[in-house]
Amino acid sequence: MPEAERKLARSMLRSYTLRVLKEQGGICPLCLGRIDPREKNAMVLDHDHQSGRIRGVLCRGCNGAEGKVTNAVSRWGKTGEDYTEIIAWLERLLEYLKRPSKPLLYPMHKSKEERRAERLAKQRLAQANRRAKQRLQEAETEPKP
Repeated sequence: MPEAERKLARSMLRSYTLRVLKEQGGICPLCLGRIDPREKNAMVLDHDHQSGRIRGVLCRGCNGAEGKVTNAVSRWGKTGEDYTEIIAWLERLLEYLKRPSKPLLYPMHKSKEERRAERLAKQRLAQANRRAKQRLQEAETEPKP
């Protein structure tokens, strides 16, 4: 039989958070990283913002990411704030991302090697400009005959 729904007393927040974290093995269920309860602001008691029901303990970063993803999907994904619709949209996104891609590359895409070559060319140009500027300054400070 499920537990009767009741509100957690604010005074019990930390001890309940620690209990849930222990049940989770001290691990954030999203990033699978260890949560150190001694570290200030390391853990968050995550909850459903519609029902208020507690879902678990997340690390601070994953809690922020979950909130941002939920907000983004509810606004940009046109789902509204209904978690059922948000979850369905995210499941469709996962299926979409798992599909095989087309055999063509996007026109403006640059490979790692192309980005590296571009970065090195910029560095060489900046270095050449610095040398030219330095030579010009040296020439201006040389005594004139």
